[in-house]
Amino acid sequence: MPVPADSFQRPPQIRLSSGLRVRLLCLPESAQAAVLVRVHAGAHDAPAAYPGLAHFLEHLLFLGSRNYPVEQSLMPFVQACGGQLNASTRERHTDYFFQVPADHHQEGLLRLVDMLARPLLDPDAQLREREVLHAEYRARAEDVETLCDAALGRVIGEEHPFGAFHAGNRETLPVEQESFQLALRGYHQRFYCTGQIELLLAGPQTEDELLQLARLAEDSLGVGPEICNRDAPPLKQPQETWLRLQLDKAAPRLLLAWALEGITEHGQPALDYLASWIASEAPESLLSRLRNQGLCQSLKLRMPYSYAGQGVVVIEATLTEQGLKQRAQVIDALMDWLGFFSTDIRWQAGREHYSCVIRRRLQVAEPLARLRYWVEPQAWGEDSDESAVHGALASIIGQLLATRPVVLTCDATPRDSIETAGFPLRLSFEAPERAEAHAWHWQPPKANPWLRAGPRGKAVARQPTLDWLGPEDAAGRATLYLHWRFMPDRATAGYGQALQHALQTQVWAAGEAGVELRFEDQGHGWLLSLYGIAEAIPLILQDLGALLARPPQASLAQGHQLAERAFRLEGDQMLLRQLLALLPQVFNDSTASATQAPLKQTGLEQQWSKSERQAMAVGFAADLSGPLQEAITALPGMAAAVRSGPKVSSESRRWLQVGSGDEGETAFLLFCPLPAPGDCSTEASWRVLGRLLEHAFFRRLRSELQLGYAVFSRFTCVAGQGGMLFAVQSPTASAAEILGHIESFLEGFALQLTSQAAQIEEAARELSVRHVATNDLRAYAEQSLQSWLAGHDAGHQTRVAQAMATLEIAQVLAALEALRHGSGGWRVLTNAASPQGWQTPAKGLRLTT
Repeated sequence: MPVPADSFQRPPQIRLSSGLRVRLLCLPESAQAAVLVRVHAGAHDAPAAYPGLAHFLEHLLFLGSRNYPVEQSLMPFVQACGGQLNASTRERHTDYFFQVPADHHQEGLLRLVDMLARPLLDPDAQLREREVLHAEYRARAEDVETLCDAALGRVIGEEHPFGAFHAGNRETLPVEQESFQLALRGYHQRFYCTGQIELLLAGPQTEDELLQLARLAEDSLGVGPEICNRDAPPLKQPQETWLRLQLDKAAPRLLLAWALEGITEHGQPALDYLASWIASEAPESLLSRLRNQGLCQSLKLRMPYSYAGQGVVVIEATLTEQGLKQRAQVIDALMDWLGFFSTDIRWQAGREHYSCVIRRRLQVAEPLARLRYWVEPQAWGEDSDESAVHGALASIIGQLLATRPVVLTCDATPRDSIETAGFPLRLSFEAPERAEAHAWHWQPPKANPWLRAGPRGKAVARQPTLDWLGPEDAAGRATLYLHWRFMPDRATAGYGQALQHALQTQVWAAGEAGVELRFEDQGHGWLLSLYGIAEAIPLILQDLGALLARPPQASLAQGHQLAERAFRLEGDQMLLRQLLALLPQVFNDSTASATQAPLKQTGLEQQWSKSERQAMAVGFAADLSGPLQEAITALPGMAAAVRSGPKVSSESRRWLQVGSGDEGETAFLLFCPLPAPGDCSTEASWRVLGRLLEHAFFRRLRSELQLGYAVFSRFTCVAGQGGMLFAVQSPTASAAEILGHIESFLEGFALQLTSQAAQIEEAARELSVRHVATNDLRAYAEQSLQSWLAGHDAGHQTRVAQAMATLEIAQVLAALEALRHGSGGWRVLTNAASPQGWQTPAKGLRLTT
């Protein structure tokens, strides 16, 4: 039996004979396995003549390799077994990573190393993928962080790679030219070899078995030397430079940026430590003080460039309108707090807390998240040299205090466009401001009470209103779901957003304690989810009841505004993510209750009084049943006597528009509900069909039609009802065109499906086993949640799994026909107006503005 690794213990690095560096993480309690490959070359190592070449190569590697053509390559393989994968090109390294069920570990690894070592680099595929990358470039041209870093690069990165354009677009990637092809292959040959690669493996296997997998990977990779540090010119720190960047749709921001030199190898954990305290929302923290004064909504520290002792450090504040007017005071507070934080007393008090937080986060992290943490060579762990980290922190803060930062303000103030070879910027210089002297009198932040051990007791008889699912999780994790359904109607618009606002600090504090806390407005109901350290969940829940019943008046005052901003798509996230967050709220909403009257405590009490509460616990130890039930009983709402499913709209084709339609790109969601929600055979065939559609849909609409960078499909559950979801964000296609492409794809897929009996049988067998598997807590809990919200009985999932095990091709073909013809209805949520033939909401629903 494999010995579990201490979650806080750094996996040692092994160097194989070829120069390949390997870290192995044995996780015997995990049903999942993960692989991460770091290639020590990135965007700044590409030829200056071809900006974006490194990023472009990252895309191309997923398009087939010598032993695995595109249909059998890593992406469709991972999608077919319900895993996750991605890649990231940074300044001086490129990461490729995936997570799959453990029995697919080796097959995934072999595909990954083959695509790294022997990519096809097909010329026609390059032309198509260049258009995909150009669509990504256009999307990033609207991204707040990207534009801010481009603006800072104009003054800090002059004559330095930090200030150059590295994303790539249609103009910078002349794939038709032989010189470009030579440069592309030359870059690949130079850097994609064993001396430049680190391989990290995590899974339930023994260390010897993981090492055997690493040697298999080594045999497939090209052998080459490690290339030592590449030189970079000095970073420039201009004095007293203030900039203003026009961003029309984002909340106001203030960025302080420093160019640092001489950062030691322990600088990264030192900066991570500093970042955790800058973002802290604990009482008396920096952010808490600025929030209480109405100046700031959030704070974070990030490092957009780091290499060979150089770094660009950015402290970013999301401002209120008052904070925008008092920028100088915010800067004064930040600088004064850095001085307070630099004392040895603060280090002694903070390091133990930080260690506890990191340990808890790693304890609940999935295998891939652990690898992404430990790939950083000096990530904080049990063996960290605390004295060296403390010294690096003192040196960094000393540099921050000794130099006036570059100050970048981002708001809607009109600015002229400037010439740039990369992202378009509306940027100008402005005169520095000074704040009046202020004594801040900083205090140490208060301790997080949820980091202590939670209460336990004897197992107690469980209430009928609490569904208790086992078995107990071996790693000490658990999931709790609480759902409030409103009878007979949905909640008045705004109250759900007010509660989300009220829970902001609790979400942060729960995260520190190793628990992911989410509160979602699902239209006819509210859903509270807690996943993580099992013994912390009752402790957290005990403290949430009073806040849910009586949130601060400031949160109630913002409820309407937050709801309206969400429906106007004014958030900073990409449009498609904003639509996905709204989908449960509007899915079955034909009688939405909206009022312009101020939200009041009495109104919230009325909402709670007409709600019925249900609870489901997954993976808890029996001795937590007493504290858990005690905490649930104290929550607002009435305990539901009978489990009920969602209300189902009778409309067959419904089109919902949110936003103004001038967001620049088209974001489009199509949800097709199951035609017979309670029928196990129907659900089984739709789930298998969903797995078969995933890669084919992605390849057709993203790679072949090049509609946009964000494209996916999957079987999912929305507001308690299962169905097929299709999602596209496109810079070029209209909503009607996207819909037409989806219809054409489904028609063509129907012709392909008749010859895919083997693939159908394999997908059905795989899904049947995993549908009722309890050894992957998170997947099991999410699967149980879908069934629970739909109102199904405890045996429903087992019957669906049995139906998948005996599924025939005719049933999947019938499911596809039902999907194509909208037997369960089609629901569109988009930022574009509807074509003829679609039902739209009644007047006054405030779904469009």
